[in-house]
Amino acid sequence: MDRLIYTALSGLVARSREQAVTANNLANASTTGFRRELVAAEGRYVGNAGVSRVQAGAPSVTTAREAGRVTATGRPLDIAMAGDAWLAVQGKTPGTQAYTRRGDLSVNAAGVLETGDGRAVLGQSGTPITLPAGAEIMIAPDGGIGARVGDTTTQVDRLRLVAGVGLQKGLDGLFLAPAPLPLDATARITTGALEASNVENTSALTELVAQSRAFEMGTRLLGIAKDIDERTARLMAMEAQ
Repeated sequence: MDRLIYTALSGLVARSREQAVTANNLANASTTGFRRELVAAEGRYVGNAGVSRVQAGAPSVTTAREAGRVTATGRPLDIAMAGDAWLAVQGKTPGTQAYTRRGDLSVNAAGVLETGDGRAVLGQSGTPITLPAGAEIMIAPDGGIGARVGDTTTQVDRLRLVAGVGLQKGLDGLFLAPAPLPLDATARITTGALEASNVENTSALTELVAQSRAFEMGTRLLGIAKDIDERTARLMAMEAQ
Protein backbone atom coordinates (compact mmCIF):
# COMPACT_ATOMS: atom_id res chain seq x y z
CA MET A 1 0.00 0.00 0.00
CA ASP A 2 2.88 2.38 0.69
CA ARG A 3 3.76 2.12 -3.04
CA LEU A 4 0.43 3.70 -3.99
CA ILE A 5 0.61 6.33 -1.25
CA TYR A 6 4.14 7.47 -2.01
CA THR A 7 3.58 7.44 -5.76
CA ALA A 8 0.46 9.61 -5.37
CA LEU A 9 2.26 11.94 -2.96
CA SER A 10 5.26 12.40 -5.26
CA GLY A 11 2.83 13.11 -8.10
CA LEU A 12 1.17 15.83 -6.01
CA VAL A 13 4.55 17.46 -5.35
CA ALA A 14 5.33 17.42 -9.08
CA ARG A 15 1.92 18.88 -10.01
CA SER A 16 2.33 21.58 -7.37
CA ARG A 17 5.63 22.70 -8.88
CA GLU A 18 4.13 22.68 -12.37
CA GLN A 19 1.35 24.99 -11.18
CA ALA A 20 3.89 27.34 -9.59
CA VAL A 21 5.86 27.58 -12.86
CA THR A 22 2.74 28.19 -14.96
CA ALA A 23 1.42 30.79 -12.50
CA ASN A 24 4.77 32.60 -12.68
CA ASN A 25 4.55 32.60 -16.49
CA LEU A 26 1.09 34.16 -16.33
CA ALA A 27 2.22 36.74 -13.78
CA ASN A 28 4.96 37.85 -16.20
CA ALA A 29 2.86 37.79 -19.37
CA SER A 30 3.19 41.59 -19.64
CA THR A 31 6.86 41.78 -18.61
CA THR A 32 9.04 43.08 -21.44
CA GLY A 33 11.39 40.42 -22.85
CA PHE A 34 10.27 37.69 -20.43
CA ARG A 35 10.93 34.09 -21.50
CA ARG A 36 8.41 31.54 -20.26
CA GLU A 37 9.48 28.35 -18.51
CA LEU A 38 8.54 24.79 -19.46
CA VAL A 39 8.16 21.85 -17.07
CA ALA A 40 9.01 18.23 -17.88
CA ALA A 41 8.06 15.53 -15.37
CA GLU A 42 10.12 12.37 -14.99
CA GLY A 43 9.63 8.91 -13.52
CA ARG A 44 11.89 7.77 -10.73
CA TYR A 45 12.38 4.31 -9.20
CA VAL A 46 13.10 4.17 -5.50
CA GLY A 47 14.14 1.12 -3.52
CA ASN A 48 16.12 -2.08 -3.92
CA ALA A 49 16.63 -2.89 -7.63
CA GLY A 50 13.88 -0.43 -8.51
CA VAL A 51 11.05 -2.69 -7.34
CA SER A 52 10.07 -1.10 -4.05
CA ARG A 53 8.04 1.82 -5.38
CA VAL A 54 7.79 4.12 -8.36
CA GLN A 55 7.51 7.86 -7.82
CA ALA A 56 7.05 10.90 -10.00
CA GLY A 57 10.39 12.69 -10.03
CA ALA A 58 10.67 16.41 -9.43
CA PRO A 59 9.92 18.18 -12.73
CA SER A 60 12.86 19.69 -14.54
CA VAL A 61 12.42 23.28 -15.69
CA THR A 62 13.71 24.68 -18.97
CA THR A 63 13.19 27.93 -20.85
CA ALA A 64 11.36 28.31 -24.14
CA ARG A 65 13.70 29.88 -26.67
CA GLU A 66 11.21 31.44 -29.07
CA ALA A 67 11.15 35.25 -29.09
CA GLY A 68 8.17 37.33 -28.10
CA ARG A 69 6.25 39.64 -30.42
CA VAL A 70 8.05 42.88 -31.30
CA THR A 71 5.93 46.03 -31.06
CA ALA A 72 6.87 49.52 -32.21
CA THR A 73 6.82 52.17 -29.48
CA GLY A 74 8.56 55.12 -31.13
CA ARG A 75 10.54 55.77 -27.94
CA PRO A 76 14.25 56.37 -28.75
CA LEU A 77 15.54 54.36 -25.78
CA ASP A 78 13.39 51.31 -26.43
CA ILE A 79 15.28 48.54 -28.21
CA ALA A 80 14.41 45.04 -29.42
CA MET A 81 17.21 42.54 -29.94
CA ALA A 82 17.18 40.76 -33.31
CA GLY A 83 17.74 37.02 -33.73
CA ASP A 84 19.57 35.48 -30.77
CA ALA A 85 21.22 38.70 -29.57
CA TRP A 86 21.16 39.38 -25.83
CA LEU A 87 21.90 42.53 -23.86
CA ALA A 88 24.55 42.37 -21.13
CA VAL A 89 23.63 43.98 -17.80
CA GLN A 90 25.31 44.11 -14.42
CA GLY A 91 24.75 40.99 -12.32
CA LYS A 92 23.98 40.78 -8.62
CA THR A 93 27.43 42.08 -7.74
CA PRO A 94 29.58 44.72 -9.52
CA GLY A 95 31.89 43.21 -12.08
CA THR A 96 29.58 40.32 -12.94
CA GLN A 97 27.44 39.98 -16.05
CA ALA A 98 23.92 38.77 -16.69
CA TYR A 99 21.90 38.79 -19.90
CA THR A 100 18.40 39.87 -20.80
CA ARG A 101 16.08 40.55 -23.72
CA ARG A 102 14.48 43.43 -21.84
CA GLY A 103 14.98 46.61 -23.83
CA ASP A 104 12.97 49.33 -22.07
CA LEU A 105 15.99 51.48 -21.29
CA SER A 106 16.17 54.74 -19.37
CA VAL A 107 18.77 57.00 -17.75
CA ASN A 108 18.71 57.20 -13.95
CA ALA A 109 19.52 60.24 -11.80
CA ALA A 110 23.22 59.34 -11.80
CA GLY A 111 23.33 59.24 -15.61
CA VAL A 112 23.63 55.44 -15.80
CA LEU A 113 21.75 53.64 -18.56
CA GLU A 114 19.53 50.93 -17.07
CA THR A 115 16.75 48.54 -17.97
CA GLY A 116 13.16 48.85 -16.81
CA ASP A 117 13.90 46.65 -13.79
CA GLY A 118 16.84 48.81 -12.67
CA ARG A 119 19.76 46.77 -14.04
CA ALA A 120 22.75 48.81 -15.21
CA VAL A 121 23.42 48.27 -18.93
CA LEU A 122 27.00 47.33 -19.78
CA GLY A 123 29.14 48.81 -22.52
CA GLN A 124 31.85 47.24 -24.68
CA SER A 125 34.34 47.09 -21.81
CA GLY A 126 31.87 45.38 -19.48
CA THR A 127 31.29 48.42 -17.26
CA PRO A 128 28.01 50.34 -16.81
CA ILE A 129 27.29 52.96 -19.46
CA THR A 130 27.23 56.52 -18.10
CA LEU A 131 25.74 59.27 -20.26
CA PRO A 132 26.29 63.06 -20.17
CA ALA A 133 23.59 65.07 -18.42
CA GLY A 134 21.01 66.72 -20.63
CA ALA A 135 22.17 65.01 -23.82
CA GLU A 136 19.84 63.58 -26.45
CA ILE A 137 20.61 59.87 -26.67
CA MET A 138 20.59 57.94 -29.94
CA ILE A 139 21.13 54.20 -30.33
CA ALA A 140 22.27 52.76 -33.67
CA PRO A 141 21.24 49.35 -35.04
CA ASP A 142 24.68 47.94 -34.12
CA GLY A 143 24.29 49.12 -30.51
CA GLY A 144 26.42 52.25 -30.84
CA ILE A 145 25.32 55.03 -28.46
CA GLY A 146 25.60 58.67 -29.46
CA ALA A 147 24.96 61.68 -27.23
CA ARG A 148 24.00 64.99 -28.84
CA VAL A 149 24.38 68.27 -27.02
CA GLY A 150 23.42 71.22 -29.19
CA ASP A 151 24.87 70.59 -32.65
CA THR A 152 27.62 68.24 -31.43
CA THR A 153 27.17 64.47 -31.41
CA THR A 154 29.65 62.29 -29.55
CA GLN A 155 30.03 58.52 -29.67
CA VAL A 156 29.76 57.54 -26.00
CA ASP A 157 29.89 53.74 -25.98
CA ARG A 158 28.35 50.66 -27.51
CA LEU A 159 25.86 48.24 -25.98
CA ARG A 160 27.44 44.95 -25.03
CA LEU A 161 25.47 42.59 -27.27
CA VAL A 162 26.26 38.88 -27.17
CA ALA A 163 24.99 35.66 -28.77
CA GLY A 164 22.82 33.69 -26.34
CA VAL A 165 24.86 30.48 -26.17
CA GLY A 166 24.77 28.30 -23.04
CA LEU A 167 22.53 30.64 -21.06
CA GLN A 168 20.65 29.42 -18.00
CA LYS A 169 17.80 31.33 -16.40
CA GLY A 170 18.33 32.48 -12.82
CA LEU A 171 15.74 32.90 -10.08
CA ASP A 172 15.63 36.66 -10.69
CA GLY A 173 14.62 36.18 -14.34
CA LEU A 174 18.03 37.16 -15.73
CA PHE A 175 20.11 34.71 -17.76
CA LEU A 176 23.59 33.64 -16.73
CA ALA A 177 26.56 32.00 -18.45
CA PRO A 178 29.46 30.04 -16.88
CA ALA A 179 31.82 32.82 -18.03
CA PRO A 180 31.28 36.30 -19.51
CA LEU A 181 30.21 35.97 -23.14
CA PRO A 182 32.22 37.75 -25.86
CA LEU A 183 30.86 40.60 -27.93
CA ASP A 184 28.90 39.58 -31.02
CA ALA A 185 29.86 41.97 -33.81
CA THR A 186 26.95 40.73 -35.95
CA ALA A 187 24.26 41.41 -33.32
CA ARG A 188 21.66 43.98 -34.30
CA ILE A 189 18.82 45.79 -32.58
CA THR A 190 15.67 47.65 -33.61
CA THR A 191 15.31 51.07 -32.02
CA GLY A 192 11.90 52.37 -30.98
CA ALA A 193 10.48 48.88 -30.41
CA LEU A 194 10.15 46.34 -27.60
CA GLU A 195 9.98 42.57 -27.46
CA ALA A 196 7.02 41.38 -25.44
CA SER A 197 6.89 38.28 -23.25
CA ASN A 198 6.64 34.99 -25.17
CA VAL A 199 3.85 33.81 -22.85
CA GLU A 200 0.57 33.00 -24.61
CA ASN A 201 -2.15 33.72 -22.06
CA THR A 202 -4.67 31.27 -23.50
CA SER A 203 -2.21 28.37 -23.58
CA ALA A 204 -0.92 29.14 -20.10
CA LEU A 205 -4.44 29.27 -18.65
CA THR A 206 -5.27 25.95 -20.31
CA GLU A 207 -2.13 24.40 -18.83
CA LEU A 208 -3.01 25.75 -15.37
CA VAL A 209 -6.52 24.24 -15.52
CA ALA A 210 -5.15 20.86 -16.63
CA GLN A 211 -2.53 20.92 -13.86
CA SER A 212 -5.18 21.82 -11.25
CA ARG A 213 -7.35 18.89 -12.34
CA ALA A 214 -4.37 16.55 -12.20
CA PHE A 215 -3.65 17.76 -8.66
CA GLU A 216 -7.28 17.09 -7.66
CA MET A 217 -7.03 13.56 -9.08
CA GLY A 218 -3.88 13.01 -7.00
CA THR A 219 -5.62 14.10 -3.80
CA ARG A 220 -8.53 11.76 -4.54
CA LEU A 221 -6.08 8.92 -5.11
CA LEU A 222 -4.52 9.62 -1.73
CA GLY A 223 -7.95 9.50 -0.13
CA ILE A 224 -8.72 6.16 -1.80
CA ALA A 225 -5.36 4.76 -0.66
CA LYS A 226 -6.07 5.91 2.90
CA ASP A 227 -9.50 4.29 2.85
CA ILE A 228 -8.10 1.00 1.50
CA ASP A 229 -5.35 1.03 4.11
CA GLU A 230 -7.83 1.58 6.95
CA ARG A 231 -10.15 -1.20 5.70
CA THR A 232 -7.19 -3.57 5.42
CA ALA A 233 -6.10 -2.75 8.97
CA ARG A 234 -9.61 -3.45 10.29
CA LEU A 235 -9.78 -6.80 8.47
CA MET A 236 -6.39 -7.82 9.85
CA ALA A 237 -7.51 -6.87 13.35
CA MET A 238 -10.66 -8.97 12.97
CA GLU A 239 -8.63 -12.00 11.78
CA ALA A 240 -6.22 -11.59 14.71
CA GLN A 241 -9.17 -11.93 17.08
